[in-house]
Amino acid sequence: MKTFTPILAVTALLFSHLPGLAQADTAKITQRALFFADSLTKTDNYQSWSAYADLVPASVIKYYGGKDGYIEHVKKGRKRTVSSIEEEKPEMRLLSLQTENDQWQCVIRLSRYFHRDDNKKFHVVTYFVGQSRDEGETWRLFDVSYNTVANIIYMMPDVFGDLAIPEPTILSEEEELARQQAAKPPAGKAKTPKKS
Repeated sequence: MKTFTPILAVTALLFSHLPGLAQADTAKITQRALFFADSLTKTDNYQSWSAYADLVPASVIKYYGGKDGYIEHVKKGRKRTVSSIEEEKPEMRLLSLQTENDQWQCVIRLSRYFHRDDNKKFHVVTYFVGQSRDEGETWRLFDVSYNTVANIIYMMPDVFGDLAIPEPTILSEEEELARQQAAKPPAGKAKTPKKS
């Protein structure tokens, strides 16, 4: 009986920790997804096109007829957001992280500014859709602004149906200010005393 009690205690302790071992470390997975998103952003910024395409899901590359076709598509699309001056590093934030059928998918919001040749400032907000098939260790992502949200199902047929992917936007300073003003609640009207 004396040896049975320690064995029972060790077994109970072991079984109490098994669920924790099976759960994914979402903080680590988030960190890895943001790391790969940063790599995608840097390869775009430095125009390292082969490395850029290596970070994109194979189904997206296939949609454009191969690596060269995808690279040409991205080069064409990025012309509208190339800045004429050195800009600050973009801000990235994970919006959504989901797992299903031994894969992870995410949506990452990227916000950055760029200036045109006429020194006019624009704010671009785009989204990266990411996919990991190795428990979040490595990610393949693509920038939605080089495509349309409606076409994502064709480019990545296994995209989760409930993965919310917003449309990207490019706003001038004036347009951004107008949106902010429109989003503000109307100022409260001063009450006028009632006449009796």
